[in-house]
Amino acid sequence: MNICRHSLTIILLLAALAALRADPSRPDASGPLGQTGQWVLKPAFSDEFAAATPDPRKWTTRPASWGPWTWDENNATQENGNLVLRMTYDPHTRGNQQQRFFYKSGILRSKLKRTYGYYEARIKGCSLFPGACPAFWLFSDGKATEGEVRYCEIDIVELQMHELNRSTQVRDPVNHIDMNLHLRLADKDGKIRWVRPLMDPELCANSWMAPWDPRDAFHVYGCDVTPETIVWYVDGKEVARKANKYWHLAMNLALSLGLRYPHLGWVGQEMKPIPQAATEKGFPTSMEVDYIRVWERKK
Repeated sequence: MNICRHSLTIILLLAALAALRADPSRPDASGPLGQTGQWVLKPAFSDEFAAATPDPRKWTTRPASWGPWTWDENNATQENGNLVLRMTYDPHTRGNQQQRFFYKSGILRSKLKRTYGYYEARIKGCSLFPGACPAFWLFSDGKATEGEVRYCEIDIVELQMHELNRSTQVRDPVNHIDMNLHLRLADKDGKIRWVRPLMDPELCANSWMAPWDPRDAFHVYGCDVTPETIVWYVDGKEVARKANKYWHLAMNLALSLGLRYPHLGWVGQEMKPIPQAATEKGFPTSMEVDYIRVWERKK
């Protein structure tokens, strides 16, 4: 009798998991949500996160830390069919000067690089606001030493940023969604300058006000990158568009949960931690990713 009950429990559990994965609001993998035409899925950049751990053939969860962000592989796990990226309060030091930091974050970065294609992920925001930014983005390695473009970055989505609106001097609400572009350009003498959304909003800045709170449920965030244009989508509907003037380098694909205001701030062109704002309150916090899928349009 106990064996039968145990078997029944397993069957019911598997059925519940199957029902969860069969959520009618969850798009299938036949093509990007809301797009027409025929598409080819690129497996090396796509994942349903159904395994027990991140696939080491596709992803790294322990890239070198940079700036105010310390990436910790223990904060990138797969649970119940989702990728879970956490941020934890964990004071530590790193770097040659043993600078103090207060948080560790989770990141998933592709091992391979690509440029053009349709990028899509189904994401639920983190519980903490303000303080953390669930993000889905593309970025080059920044080591280019020739040509005008030395670094390029496409932010497919940055959630819960709480950035300061320079016009109104009011910080953005939780449903303000950013989809920006970043560059480092070299002039004819090799002098390099950053180009960011605040510096050139016409070239780099996009935002969209969602009619819902990204912490409450999963939503589908997508971006179609072609040699001519970069177009952003939320739940299959276009929300922003830019001409693709500079974003042609090979880039890694990443999902991350990054620290934000009030725990860090801008110092010149760099973000720095703010020790006096460090607190355990609100941590740990986590974002969830149901899937990530990348396609090419079938020719």
